[in-house]
Amino acid sequence: MSVRQARIAVGLTLLIGLLFSGIQIVWDLREEQHKIDRTVNQVLATLRESATQAAYGLDETLASRVISGIFEYDPVYEAELRDNFDNVLARRTKQPTTSNSVLLTEVMFGENQTYEIALFTDDPNGLVGHLKVKIDTDLIADGFLNRASRILLSGILRNLLLGLVLVVFFYTTLTKPLLGIAAQLRKIDPESPDSSIIDLPAHHAHNELGLIVQTTRDLIERVSSTLDRLLETKLQVRDRESRLSAIVQNVADGILTITPTGRIVEYNAATKEILGLMRDETPQGRTLHEFLMPRAIPLLEHSLEELVDRTRNGETVEKRLTLPVLRADHKEIDVSLALRLIPDSSTPLMTAVLSDITMRKRYEEQLVYMANHDTLTNLPNRSLLEHSLSDALQAHKDNAGSRNGATAILFIDLDRFKVINDSLGHDVGDLLLKAVGQRLQKVIRRQEIVGRLGGDEFLIIIPDLKETQDAAILSQAVLDALAPSFDIKGRVLFVTPSIGIALYPSDGEDFPTLMRNADTAMYSAKSSGGGTYHFFTKTMNESAMARLVIENELREALVSNQFELHYQPKLDLRTNRVCGLEALIRWKQPGRGYISPMQFIPVAEETGLIGKIGEWVFREVCRQISEWEAQSLPVMPVAVNLSPRQLIEGHITETISRILAETGTPAAKIVLEVTETAMMQEIKKSAIILEELRHLGLKIAVDDFGTGYSSLAYLKRLPINTIKIDRSFVRDVTIDTDDAAITRTIIAMGHNLGLRVVAEGVETNDQMRFLQECGCDEVQGFLIATPLPAGEIIEYIQRPSVETETEL
Repeated sequence: MSVRQARIAVGLTLLIGLLFSGIQIVWDLREEQHKIDRTVNQVLATLRESATQAAYGLDETLASRVISGIFEYDPVYEAELRDNFDNVLARRTKQPTTSNSVLLTEVMFGENQTYEIALFTDDPNGLVGHLKVKIDTDLIADGFLNRASRILLSGILRNLLLGLVLVVFFYTTLTKPLLGIAAQLRKIDPESPDSSIIDLPAHHAHNELGLIVQTTRDLIERVSSTLDRLLETKLQVRDRESRLSAIVQNVADGILTITPTGRIVEYNAATKEILGLMRDETPQGRTLHEFLMPRAIPLLEHSLEELVDRTRNGETVEKRLTLPVLRADHKEIDVSLALRLIPDSSTPLMTAVLSDITMRKRYEEQLVYMANHDTLTNLPNRSLLEHSLSDALQAHKDNAGSRNGATAILFIDLDRFKVINDSLGHDVGDLLLKAVGQRLQKVIRRQEIVGRLGGDEFLIIIPDLKETQDAAILSQAVLDALAPSFDIKGRVLFVTPSIGIALYPSDGEDFPTLMRNADTAMYSAKSSGGGTYHFFTKTMNESAMARLVIENELREALVSNQFELHYQPKLDLRTNRVCGLEALIRWKQPGRGYISPMQFIPVAEETGLIGKIGEWVFREVCRQISEWEAQSLPVMPVAVNLSPRQLIEGHITETISRILAETGTPAAKIVLEVTETAMMQEIKKSAIILEELRHLGLKIAVDDFGTGYSSLAYLKRLPINTIKIDRSFVRDVTIDTDDAAITRTIIAMGHNLGLRVVAEGVETNDQMRFLQECGCDEVQGFLIATPLPAGEIIEYIQRPSVETETEL
């Protein structure tokens, strides 16, 4: 413990002693004050009764004795007893003590204190006088100050002695051993600290000093271990720096250290290769500006200044830019430059990483091209077409006041392309699409855009259409360009387009609306036979919306079971009896009644709902047959119409086989009617599917025979049982010799092929007699009966043949 610390220790001890002595004096002062009050009150209480008697009896002698008794308490220097009329009965005074410490006395006890009590008899209103006493506080203060001085002096001496004892004790037991330990610590080598140098006397081994020494030894040992690890780490860092330097020198990217002005301070080997420098050339000391194309220098300077400014604001920023670099061999390349300020550097420096991205940019450009162009035809794809059309529309909107023209789109769809694709293969179809795209490119002018939407659909955009007629002229040019034959792998192919035209702003103001309306116009052109173009009209849109409503209602009808089956009988002309039925679907919509099949069947065909509807019809026919058999009613073959999409696109064989198995219906009771046109579309596939259906036990009939221009050779190969003469021939057999001749020929041909012949649409007795004379097997039509619900058709079948003949 140093002299300064000893002084502080002694001083603190004295201060603590003074503090406690002061506290004791203050406490005693309070006790003394309370003691005065208690004593005076006790004296007054003792003499109260005597004073009351003296005041009541106006006894001055007794009053004098009371006053004399009060003066037995030394601090009293004045006492007075008065009656209730304020007459003094007895009074006594003496000179109060004069103290040298008047101010201190007033602070401790205040001025001389006066105590006065009222004297009462037992009567509540019996005030008889007053007793007043004055106390000499100076006398009390002198005694108290003498005691306080003794207390304070004894406390100072006691604490001074205690402080000296403590100083000697701590110096002997703590300071001296610590000084010895400090001397030993100074002998330790900082480069190689050894804890064994520190020695500790045995008597300190288990006290706090021993703990300090042991902790110090442990700390020195850890420091020594840490220094060893630091030395090892230093060697590892040097090794890693060497490896890192080797990596930096061998990476493909150029890594440089530059000043904020762009001057090169350090560089790696790849930098010279990227900049095209010779082996003996160095970029050190030169600036990056020297290697850039002039147009890129302002961008670099601005980026360097911005990086420095933002870093000054405390931001950690990396700046990336793409710059054109002119190599030393005068070859221009694109370089990605990443700049970053080096933190905690004594001088402002930056790292710059150069990457040659010339090939990557070319690859990205190629990807962008591929993302926006059709891979087959290299024409713009739907995404690029939408972007181009949106730009054209926006240009019109931005210049609405100065431009009076329009924008037109031509939606092109190839007629019957699916037949070519399915029959000749997709490779031939792809080559044909490429050839079509090439011809379309030759038709358009510089400002027009042609692209492929997908499949066999193409789109031409006319951004600035001056006259509506120009769209018609271009559409005719497309028709003329695609009219000549195409030579694809030695095959001569012909293709015609259907074109729908929509105009901005009359037909729509955005890409989806114009596309939808152009598509509607295209389908209008296709429905009229194809090979032509149609402009969009409001009527087309209303028709399309009506078809959409029907489609949605058809889906609801399937869910809520709004369909019914009516049955039209067929009459055997030899027996004059009903020999079969044809199931015809009817749609009874709540609130609207029956809807004509001519309205919803084409929509069902187009949307693909015909598959589900056809499946429902077949299942319902099977259910009805099973119900009739369970009721022991006469059951005859029932004909079910099969749509072209069911025949070609669906899994019709599996569907029919499953329904027959589920319902337990005999297959011989079902006749499938397929239109001649449907079979001729894909004759080979149709033949295979019909053969599969025949193997299930079903009978096959060709509906609307005579309208599809079928070859007799194909007809012979098809697995059919019956042909049905179309109503268009039957209608005029009695007035048109050509229709009569065709009808006779069909009947004769069918019999020669071993087929039954059915005439549909019979409405007059003359038509009936003609068909009987020609040997027709069966007839059906309104002359026989209209289609009837299941309950009514049974009643009709059970009628006698005589009544049927009479009706006929």
